[in-house]
Amino acid sequence: MKIIGVFVLLLLISLTSCSDYAEKNVAKIMRADTMIFTQEGTNVTINYTDSGMLKATLFAPQLIGYKKEGNDIVRMPKGIKAEFYNDEGQKESYLTADKGISYQTKKITEVTQNVVVKNNKGERLNTEKLIWDQKKQIIYTDKFVKITTPTEVLTGEGMEGKQDFSDWKIRKPRGRFNLASDSTQQK
Repeated sequence: MKIIGVFVLLLLISLTSCSDYAEKNVAKIMRADTMIFTQEGTNVTINYTDSGMLKATLFAPQLIGYKKEGNDIVRMPKGIKAEFYNDEGQKESYLTADKGISYQTKKITEVTQNVVVKNNKGERLNTEKLIWDQKKQIIYTDKFVKITTPTEVLTGEGMEGKQDFSDWKIRKPRGRFNLASDSTQQK
C-alpha cells in the first residue's frame, strides 16, 4: 500500500507541475504582444504625418505586415517608392529601392538594392542600403555611396543627411570628380 500511496503522490505532483507549466505557456501565447499575425496588401500607399503635416508618402506594390513578440514589422519585397515633403507641403525628395522593411515600433525603415534618392536641388544618391530614422528625421548608410550634383560626382563610404536629402555629408569621402560645364562641351 505504501508504494501505491507514494506513486499516487508523485503522479499528483507531476500533474500539478505540468498543469502549472501548461497554464504559463498558454498565458504567454495568449498575450497580444507574442501573437503572430500577418496582413498583406498590393499597391499600398502609406502616408506619414507629424503634427498633422504630411511628411512622406510611401508606395509598395506588395506589403506584408506582421507582429511578433511586440515588434510591428512591414516588409516590401517587391520594391518601394517614397516622396518626402517639407513643412509647406511641397515635395522635397524622392526615393526608390528594390526592397524595404519597416520596423514600426522603432520607427526605422531600411531600404536595400538599387537605392536612389533625388532632391529638388538636382542631387542624386545611389547606394545599396539606406536607413530612414523617423524619430531623428535622418537618412544614413555605412555602405558605398555615389552622390551626383549638377557640378560634380562624389563617392565614399557611408553618409548621413536630413530625411529629405536637402543636406548631407559623406562620412569617408573617396573621390570627387568635376563634371564638364556646358561652355566647355560646346567647343
